Amino acid sequence: MTALRGICVGAGYFSRFHLDAWRRMNDVDIVAICDTNQAAAKAMASEYDVSNAYATLEEALSSEQVEFVDIITPPASHFGLVEMVARHGLPVICQKPLAPDLKTAEQLVQVAAEAGIRLMVHENFRFQPWHRAVKSLLDSGVIGNKLHTISCRTRLGDGWGPDAYLGRQPYFRDMKRFLIQETGVHFIDTFRYLAGEIDEVFCSTRRLNDAIQGEDSVHLLVSFSNGATGIWDASRYNESLSSDPRYTFGSFQIEGNEGTIWISEDGEIKIARLGEAPTRHEYDPSKTGFAGDCVLITQQHFIDCLRAGRPFETNGSDYLANLRIVESAYDSAAANRPVRVKHPTPDREFIDLSIPINNALPGASVTDCKTVLQDGWNATTVSLYSHCGTHMDAPKHFIASGQTIDQMALASFVGPAKVIDLTPVSPSELLTVERITSSTSLPIEVGDRLLLRTDWYKHLGNSIYRNELPRISPELAQWFVDKQVALIGVEPPSVADVNNIDELTEVHRILLEGDVVIVEGLANLDQLTQEQVEFIALPLRIENGDGCPVRAIAVQTTSQSHAR
Repeated sequence: MTALRGICVGAGYFSRFHLDAWRRMNDVDIVAICDTNQAAAKAMASEYDVSNAYATLEEALSSEQVEFVDIITPPASHFGLVEMVARHGLPVICQKPLAPDLKTAEQLVQVAAEAGIRLMVHENFRFQPWHRAVKSLLDSGVIGNKLHTISCRTRLGDGWGPDAYLGRQPYFRDMKRFLIQETGVHFIDTFRYLAGEIDEVFCSTRRLNDAIQGEDSVHLLVSFSNGATGIWDASRYNESLSSDPRYTFGSFQIEGNEGTIWISEDGEIKIARLGEAPTRHEYDPSKTGFAGDCVLITQQHFIDCLRAGRPFETNGSDYLANLRIVESAYDSAAANRPVRVKHPTPDREFIDLSIPINNALPGASVTDCKTVLQDGWNATTVSLYSHCGTHMDAPKHFIASGQTIDQMALASFVGPAKVIDLTPVSPSELLTVERITSSTSLPIEVGDRLLLRTDWYKHLGNSIYRNELPRISPELAQWFVDKQVALIGVEPPSVADVNNIDELTEVHRILLEGDVVIVEGLANLDQLTQEQVEFIALPLRIENGDGCPVRAIAVQTTSQSHAR
């Protein structure tokens, strides 16, 4: 595998963890380090076997051919650096906090989006091995299906003297917003990762060390959308009993309706179901690098997603949710009252996936029945073949005793759908399991709705549209059934060769007997820009119907910030 070449910007304290992780990744080659302190950049380059050191990122980008940039500098510098990377069209992974304030962070994310570059925030706490393990345990239902409380107690003890933070990250001393913005954002993201979105916060802050500008003690209470509560009790002034309080950065207790999970400060996980003794969860967290080697895990996620074209877990748009909660926490502390979080309002885009019904459509006839001039109103008589245009097949279409269109469950017709881009396809191509799995990084799971993009609708009106359509192989049809897929949507007028009755019957029967809803004759899938959309395709309630034309649409969402 060819290594991806990158530039690291920043030669401060935390850059050591980044460079150490990059050096241990076989598929990455860091070719340059940049820092305005060129002596520091050269020293770091020498220590981590990096070929070149530069005083500015612009100089490095002009001199090196790279595939990504890693920004490891204080937050006030991030906007200008990301803006520069955007001009070069490169993906970027940027340390948190993303910016000194929410407005600047939103502008930064917008700059990346408008330039079309991929942006990931280097938020590594959720990638700590104990949090990954606990997430899997929660998803498995080990402490039930209802979360009650997540609580964390943090005592770092690195900020109690007159020289606090000078030896490691001296800019901490001058941050007017410190503990929530610099450290708390990690826990806010981790809470969201484990328990979902946060709707309300109640926060109190104190400054215990007069040698610094910002708060160093925080009590943060959050309310999750699912009804759970989160508590972060944190101080950087007082100490912990742990020999390494920066390993897990705190102890955790996660309570559900059937039990409790604990994470100790040494990374040990224990589980107790209600009424039972605690047991140890066996796993092997690393002692290498930073905090369970989470920097390495984070950066490997960045590289893996770059190679596979998958979305980052901590992309810029999602990370703004953390910063909105940070802002709400400071607002709450200032007002000494609970504050509702400013969530984004979904801005929905509707894409019509249906072929127009008119007299040019085979199987359709639209004629005037009444007119305003003669009758006082307009009305038409519409005659439709049950499988014309964009339509849905009922099991009765190929199974004598199968369900009729009015008997089919409505739940399958509406919901999230995954878009699989198969373009380009060849005339009469037989679509296989390998063709599907190699065309998407998304897992195919029970209950999925799948929209197969082929751009075949563009042949509508030509003989090739019906007579040389790409079709689903019997093996692929059975694979969809085995995967318990709920719905398949295709652009050709059929899932199988309409000129081969044996193939036509076999593929339809496999899918329909396997409870897979078939929607055929879709259009405009090339207008979808997201891998997952909301899909709606509703047939008329025709008694004993074997199929029916549908109005199929997809809904895509973007976000606009607003106060709730």
